[in-house]
Amino acid sequence: MSGEVHNEFSGNAESVVQAGEIHVHHSDAPPDEVERLAQRLARAVAGQWKAEAAVRGLFGAAPLPIAWEMAGGQGVWSAARFADRYRQLPTPRRLVILGSAGAGKTTMAVLLVHELLAHRAVGDPIPVLLSIGSWDPAAEHLTNWLPRRLGEEYPVLGSGATAAANAGRLIDAGLILPVLDGLDELPQRRRAEALAKINQALSDHDPLVLTCRTDEYQTLLNGSDGLYSAIVLRARPVAPEDVRRYLLAPHSARREARWRPVLDRLAAEPRGPLADALASPLLLSLARTAYAPESGRDPAELVDTARLSSAAAIEAHLLDALLSTAFRSEPAARNAFAWRARRWDEAKSRRWLVFLAQHMKRLKTRDLAWWQLEQDGPASENAWTFGAAAWGCFSLAIIVAAVVAGRAVPWGFVWSGGGPIGAMCCVALWRGGAVRKRPHYRSKYSSVAVGGSLATATMFVVAWVATGGHVPVVPTALACVVALGLLVPNAMMSIYWDRRQVDVESVSPAVLMARERRAPLTVAAVSAILVLVGTDVVHEVTGLSRVNDDVPLSFRIAQCVMAFALWAIIASRWGAYQVTHARLALRGKLPWRLMRFLDDAHQRGVMRQEGSVYQFRHARLQERLVTGGRNPEGPGQ
Repeated sequence: MSGEVHNEFSGNAESVVQAGEIHVHHSDAPPDEVERLAQRLARAVAGQWKAEAAVRGLFGAAPLPIAWEMAGGQGVWSAARFADRYRQLPTPRRLVILGSAGAGKTTMAVLLVHELLAHRAVGDPIPVLLSIGSWDPAAEHLTNWLPRRLGEEYPVLGSGATAAANAGRLIDAGLILPVLDGLDELPQRRRAEALAKINQALSDHDPLVLTCRTDEYQTLLNGSDGLYSAIVLRARPVAPEDVRRYLLAPHSARREARWRPVLDRLAAEPRGPLADALASPLLLSLARTAYAPESGRDPAELVDTARLSSAAAIEAHLLDALLSTAFRSEPAARNAFAWRARRWDEAKSRRWLVFLAQHMKRLKTRDLAWWQLEQDGPASENAWTFGAAAWGCFSLAIIVAAVVAGRAVPWGFVWSGGGPIGAMCCVALWRGGAVRKRPHYRSKYSSVAVGGSLATATMFVVAWVATGGHVPVVPTALACVVALGLLVPNAMMSIYWDRRQVDVESVSPAVLMARERRAPLTVAAVSAILVLVGTDVVHEVTGLSRVNDDVPLSFRIAQCVMAFALWAIIASRWGAYQVTHARLALRGKLPWRLMRFLDDAHQRGVMRQEGSVYQFRHARLQERLVTGGRNPEGPGQ
């Protein structure tokens, strides 16, 4: 992608010669090195979407029928046929996939990515599916956003600036096919600007695939030319014969008997509400899932016109049935990727999902990121929660210090001394609540300052308790401050915060959380040991008496580790998540094992995974849950 190059020609000719500037992609890296990088990325992308397609049930005996029409033909295409049609497109191979909500746009994008990668030859571009909903075209050009997102999404490219640079090398070499999903998910005021920026970034030979809802794209065409040089692919309603074939596959007399009332209604009322609903690939797949033989549900429910008198009511009913079926008491694996089945109470599961959907709506996002959980609720409530957690950790440090040193626990100080510590954290986090509104921390030094003050105070009080009140106040305070200022390497803290920025969307949610858990504890342990040694060095150089000569070395190390663990945990996304999650779980809004629950929801087809965030399987499902299950029109159950 580069600056614009315009070519215009009319008439007939056997050959055309362009005079003037000719843009050619180039890379400073040797070709072999770039291709090796491309192969690593291709393997990572293929593995990601093969697993996701299997979880979504896109492989199997009954592939979802999706009917399309484009210039030169129409029909119901398999993934292989779709990929072949794409390869046959003229250069620059740009495609716009349009359809209504639930028409299967993302499904076809996933299958296209999977099929192109399955038959990729050396030098072919790597299709990479990215959600465009997070892009702010007013703040970031596509040529900056695309390599940054690729670097964030795929750790095989490296980390930080290196990952973005490697992604840029692949883009410059013409080895990336961006598949941008969900132009309609951008705010309406930004869509036209986004489309203009995309056209501006593309050179004459850059391929691209873009998905969007039909009505939203048509609105854009009223004021622009759309995506330059693109072929438009439009979704058509699923034909009744394809509906029948999908519901009965694999065919058996028993399956046909179960679905006979539905098939008869479709034949009798080809334009009725049931036919309209099942013409949507999303609702058709929901019907097959909700009324699978092991669900115990009868498909004849769908022909009850007293309860389901409209397509909207049928949609609400199928969305509710999906949740009911997905969280049945004895789940069964839906594909070869087995997981440890866990029983979830259906009513509680629905309540938890309703809370998560409403949480995402409050944040105005389709992404469920665990590190954003602390943004739920008033800032004051979260600040008090963190203050209480800090008080508890501080008090625990004092109690452990007293017990290990063989001294009486100063309960009065535990209750009175922990208060200021908790209040300090409360005020700091209340005023700095905006710091965590994005994964990129914008005020790491304020967090270091607050945490350092907390750690210093904790170390001093613990030393005071351990020595029976014989600690010299000024020398010890000086030693702690000098040690904190000189011997805790700022580079270590910078690496810690910078790593959290680049890893936000590079791995699965569980892996990212594990990294976030290890990072603050590692920083705490190393910093504590450095401060412990530094304190002794300061006392040795200044000639001041050591305050801990009568305390075992093992206790002094434990003292420092506990102090800095309190610092690092309170200042980390993982610590913020743990405190907020505990508060919400105590209120019954979330399960205690939230990550296990979300992983199960993903495997059961309720959620989908995009990098390190989860999304609901479809926006319609999230919207349904946001209402708490209230029906838009008539009863849904």
